[in-house]
Amino acid sequence: MKKKIDLTTGSILQKLLIVAIPTLLTSIVQMSYNLTDMFWVGKVYTMGLDPEEAIAAVGIAGFYTWFGFGLILLVKIGTSVKVSQAAGRNDMEDIKRIGNNGIVFMLVLAAIYSVIGYFGADLYISIFNSDSINVVNYSTEYLKIMSMFVTSMFMVHLFNGVNDGLGKTINTFLITSSGLVLNIILDPLFILEEVNIFGMTLNGLGMGVRGAAIATVIAQSFILLIYIVLYSSKFRPFRIRLVKYFDWDKIKEIAKIGIPVGIQSMLFTTIAIIIGRMVTSYHEDYMAIQRLGSQIEALAWMIASGFQVALASFVGQNYGAGKMDRIKEGYITALKLLVPYGILVNVVMFVFAEQMIGIFLHDPNTIVIGKRYLEILSISQLFMIIELGTAGAFNGLGKTHIPSGVGFIGNIIRIPLGMLIAVSLGVYGIWWAVSISSIIKGTVLTVWFLLYLRKIKLLKASS
Repeated sequence: MKKKIDLTTGSILQKLLIVAIPTLLTSIVQMSYNLTDMFWVGKVYTMGLDPEEAIAAVGIAGFYTWFGFGLILLVKIGTSVKVSQAAGRNDMEDIKRIGNNGIVFMLVLAAIYSVIGYFGADLYISIFNSDSINVVNYSTEYLKIMSMFVTSMFMVHLFNGVNDGLGKTINTFLITSSGLVLNIILDPLFILEEVNIFGMTLNGLGMGVRGAAIATVIAQSFILLIYIVLYSSKFRPFRIRLVKYFDWDKIKEIAKIGIPVGIQSMLFTTIAIIIGRMVTSYHEDYMAIQRLGSQIEALAWMIASGFQVALASFVGQNYGAGKMDRIKEGYITALKLLVPYGILVNVVMFVFAEQMIGIFLHDPNTIVIGKRYLEILSISQLFMIIELGTAGAFNGLGKTHIPSGVGFIGNIIRIPLGMLIAVSLGVYGIWWAVSISSIIKGTVLTVWFLLYLRKIKLLKASS
C-alpha cells in the first residue's frame, strides 16, 4: 500500500482532482448531514415543540463548536502542511515524528476544550442574551453533550490532516463518510418520537435537540474507532509511538504553521458570535434563518474546500521538492475550475433562494426573510470560493499568516459595517456587511498570491 500520493510529477489537473474529488465528496456528505440535521430538528413541531427555537438553539451552541474548530485547525493544518512537505522530500521518518507529535498536541487541546465547554456552558450561552428559556435550555444541553465527547472529533480531524498531507484524501472520504452516514440514520431516531421513512413508521427516542447532539457524538466516536483499527494494522501511514517520538521542536514547528490559521478561525468565530448576537437582537427567528442559510451556502464552499485541501497538499509537496514553477501552474489550473463554479453557485443561490429555504421552513414570513438572506449572500459566493482556494495555496507554502491576516481584517470590518448599514436596512444590513467583506477578502488574497508568485520567480531568476 502506498504511503503517499506523489503530487510532484505527472498531469497537474489529474493530481489536483485525485486529491480534490474525495475531499469534495466528503464535503457533500458533510453538507448532506448538516442539512439533514437541520431538517429533522425542524420537524420537532410533531412533538409539540417550536422548530425555530430548536434550530436557533443548535445555531447558538454551534458557535462554540466553530470555536473549537479553530483549535483543531491549529494542529490539523500545521500537521498536514509539515507532512506534505516531508512527503515531497520522501522523508518518511519525519512523517512519523510529525504525526506522533500532532497526536499529542491535539489530545492536550481537546482536553482543555472539553473542560471549558462543559463547565462553562451556562456562561457561554448567556452571551447571546436570548429571551427564550427553551432556546437557553436546548443550547446548554447540546453544548454539554458535545463537550463531553469532543476528543473524538478532535482526533478524527488530526488523522484526516495526515491523510490530506499525504494526498490520500480518498481514505478521509471513505472513513469519515461512514460515520456521517451513520449520523444521518441516527438523527431522526434520536430527535423525534415517531419517524416516517419510505412509508414505514418507526418509533424514535423523542429527545429533540439533545438527540441531535447524541447522534453526532456517536458518529464521531465510530469514525475514531475506524482510525484506531487502521493505525493498528499493517496499512497504517505510520506507527503510533507517542513517547518514543515525542519532540518539543516538532510541536513548535506544527504550532508555528497552525497558530495563524487557528487564531484566525477562533477570531472569526468570536466575530460571528458578535454578529449572531446582533442578529438575535432583532428576533430569535433570524438566528434560525442564518443557521439554515449557512448550511445552504455549503453549496459554494464544498468544492472550494476540496481545492483548498488539494492546493495545500499539492503546493506543500512541490515546495518540499523545490518545484516552484509547478506550484504556479497548479494554482492557475485550480482557478480555471473554481471561477466558473463560483459564478454558477451565485446564480443558483439567487434564482432558487425561495425554494431552498422553503424546504426547511414553512411560515410564509420566515421564508421571505430567508429568501432575502440567500439573495444577499449569493453575491459574494464566487469571491469566497476563490479566497478558500488561495488560502490553501498559501498554506502549502507554510505562509499561513497571510490568508489568516487577510481573513481576520476582512471579518472584523463586518461588525462596524454591519452596524452602519443596519441603521437603514435593519438585519439585512448585517447580512450585506458579511457579503461585502467576503468580496474584499477574495479579491485581496488572490492579488496577493499572484504578486507573491511573481516575487518568487524574480528572486529565482536573479539567483
